[in-house]
Amino acid sequence: MIKINWGVRIILVYVAFVVFMLSLVYLCTQQHFELVSKDYYAQELAYQGTIDGGNNARKLSGKVSIQQTDELVNINLPVAEDQASTVFFYRPSNAAQDFSITANGANVQVQKNKLYSGLYKVKISWSQQGKPFYDEQSLFVTK
Repeated sequence: MIKINWGVRIILVYVAFVVFMLSLVYLCTQQHFELVSKDYYAQELAYQGTIDGGNNARKLSGKVSIQQTDELVNINLPVAEDQASTVFFYRPSNAAQDFSITANGANVQVQKNKLYSGLYKVKISWSQQGKPFYDEQSLFVTK
């Protein structure tokens, strides 16, 4: 059996610690992360409009509803038939899978083949008579 004195043991502990720290640094630099959006600070400055829109939407008698079928995601809005709305599908796990659509009317239909399985935050905004409206709901897409 080989005898290792205390000086060699200390050096081995230091070497193991350095190897461990270098591997952690390497793993951290390989981690992929994304900001919420490219223009995060500009959106933060305009966030009061989103707050006002959410307050206005809560005061409506009709609410936004989202249902999914095997092939479609149906979004029903409490808007007039000729009213324009913007629906933004935000994918927290991958910004490349975000997309936005503009629609007219109270019923918005999205084909499920445009969506990936998983969690989306559906952000809906519209305006009526000069007042902004905003609603946000979570949607877990299953295929």
